[in-house]
Amino acid sequence: MGLRFDYFNSYVPEQHVPAGPWVPARNFEPVRGVPLWKDVNPRMGASYDLFGNARTALKVSLGRYVGVTALDIASPNNPLRTSVNTVNRTWNDANTNYVPDCDLSSTAANGECGVMSNANFGKVNIVTRYADDVLRGFGARDSDWDLATEVHHELRPGLSVTGGYYRNWFSHFRVTDNLDVTASDYSPYCIIAPVDPRLPGGGGYEVCGLADVVPARFGQVHNLITQSSHYGTQRLVNNFLAATVNTRLRSGVRFGGGVDTGRTVADNCFVIDSPQQLLNCHVVTPWSANLQLKLFGSYPLPGGFAVSGTLQNVAGPEIQANYPAPNAAIVPSLGRNLSACGTRAPCTATATVPLIRPQTQFEDRRTQVDVRLSKLLRIGQKVRVQANLDVYNVLNSSGILGINTTYGSQWRRPLGAGGAVAAASGTAILDGRLIEVSGQLTF
Repeated sequence: MGLRFDYFNSYVPEQHVPAGPWVPARNFEPVRGVPLWKDVNPRMGASYDLFGNARTALKVSLGRYVGVTALDIASPNNPLRTSVNTVNRTWNDANTNYVPDCDLSSTAANGECGVMSNANFGKVNIVTRYADDVLRGFGARDSDWDLATEVHHELRPGLSVTGGYYRNWFSHFRVTDNLDVTASDYSPYCIIAPVDPRLPGGGGYEVCGLADVVPARFGQVHNLITQSSHYGTQRLVNNFLAATVNTRLRSGVRFGGGVDTGRTVADNCFVIDSPQQLLNCHVVTPWSANLQLKLFGSYPLPGGFAVSGTLQNVAGPEIQANYPAPNAAIVPSLGRNLSACGTRAPCTATATVPLIRPQTQFEDRRTQVDVRLSKLLRIGQKVRVQANLDVYNVLNSSGILGINTTYGSQWRRPLGAGGAVAAASGTAILDGRLIEVSGQLTF
């Protein structure tokens, strides 16, 4: 049993920012206690020899853990960062000269430019602030409880199996509430999804639960970041099962692997500002999407050689279809132009509409096999040389690691162009079969 005390305190120093082409000089006072958190986190663990023969152990652990935090709270509480430094506006290039013929410094619609999306642009005005119940207090920090139960059993010397159930649940979620608008300031609408055989049922279905802020409230922003518990109950719960086997024989042969799967439930079915938040507010990641199979093994060969390999089979990336619906597709249901259009005609504004329910469609599963042949040489008593021949992606799989989720001409096409950087960032297509020669000198 254990008890951990966590104390976290951050501050922002005073700042001076000279004038720029669009904004005047600005001065900001220091900000302290962003955040100032105190937490007490219990940790408990136990193990028990089920049959008294030291071959089967039941292990249970339960602990509370706080969210990992560096500058992610202090930085957005920097008054320079929380001021409005960027905005969006529509532009209708009526004379096709590729130049916005308008006064860009004006927040109002003029010339070819629509109204700025936030009227506070360039002002010394904190439009996003954090509530005290988020920034300070005992137990106010985001946290989770983690439960693990495992049974370890030795089938024979050098051969063991493990089965486990794992659950964690989270609390102290943060939400953003625009205090200048309420749910009544939004107008509901629906759209008809494009006809496309790649969409569920071939497309052409109605997507409702969408909302657009009324024109009189467009661009009015006064955000408060506070605890989600003020608006409703938010949940994020993971339940996972895992089974592994590990073999180590006297001959030097090693083999192991495991399978694990789980189900994640995320709920935030309450309205903060827009009623559109209720759209897809209950998301369940199915067992199949979290199913992973991983195997590894090594086998010693005569002459100081050894061969080893790994196999992994994992789910493909989630398929999303975020449709930038044009104003013309929205007007029939909304009964007016999108508020972002202002008084501009024609309107070039769009609204992003999810055409596929989250966590319901996935690309094909991906299987990857990697093999290594190594040779060990000893030179004298202190020098050892190991030469390696690696073959990555032996099957030359073209598994997809990441796809374009914006519905349009490039929808579902792989992102990037492969390579180690792309693979590390979770994008592109799995690198093709790759052969690598390497060595290691130890002395």
